[in-house]
Amino acid sequence: MSDDPPETADPSANSAEDHTGADAALRTDIRRLGHQLGNSLVRQHGETLLETVEKVRRLARDLRKEGGREGSTAELTRLLADADADQAIQLVRAFTMYFHLANVAEQVHRIEDLNIGGTRADSHFDETVRRLVDSGIPPADIAALVNRVDFQPVFTAHPTEASRRSILNKLARISDLVEERTELWRTSADQRRIDRRIDELIEAMWQTDEIRHDRPDPFDEARFVLYYVNQAVRDAVPQLLDDMAAVLEDIGERLDPDRSPIRFGTWVGGDRDGNPNVS
Repeated sequence: MSDDPPETADPSANSAEDHTGADAALRTDIRRLGHQLGNSLVRQHGETLLETVEKVRRLARDLRKEGGREGSTAELTRLLADADADQAIQLVRAFTMYFHLANVAEQVHRIEDLNIGGTRADSHFDETVRRLVDSGIPPADIAALVNRVDFQPVFTAHPTEASRRSILNKLARISDLVEERTELWRTSADQRRIDRRIDELIEAMWQTDEIRHDRPDPFDEARFVLYYVNQAVRDAVPQLLDDMAAVLEDIGERLDPDRSPIRFGTWVGGDRDGNPNVS
């Protein structure tokens, strides 16, 4: 769909690192996924939708680069104002899907960069502890502080209501396929097979309504949270605790086995409108 990958939140995005091999690979993946989305839009709605999407994208890009040139602003405003409700919905969905796919590619490459860069010594926690030791803080004091950590993320239904589980599952599968495609031993036939499967998932995503038309009940909310627990928390937390324990061992200290530095809370099923016990 786009030849211009979205700007990343990484503060180094505009630096010379943009031209590294890793960054080029990310841009290639985003560009390929964008083209696959564009081809899907053509197959399902014809050239007109893709042409409109591309025109909006180019005008928005020009506005960003030119600092709001009057001509581009007027043209983009007119184009969007002339869109009827169905066209507006299709435009929003097309850009939403594009950014979903771009985020998937970015996450895959970030993980790959960590794995390549990738020993435990490169972790933020390890780096922080080493700086503290280098600044003269006794290891025992560092360990005492770490063992007092009490980090309590709280799950709430609201962020998870934005995307349905069916969409999230398809994005997770696309993420797996993008990762598979980056493996060096993959043949051209493998890559074509992977691309066909990604095409199928993109079309299935487009045909899946992202918006819930009924309010989720507490059981729906619980299932949403369990999705994130199974997809992220279950693997990430043990890895983090192992990292913390290993870093403390490196300075002759230990992570207290009786402590739980990370505990999870939830408002799911409880933060309903009108609940007097929720501030």
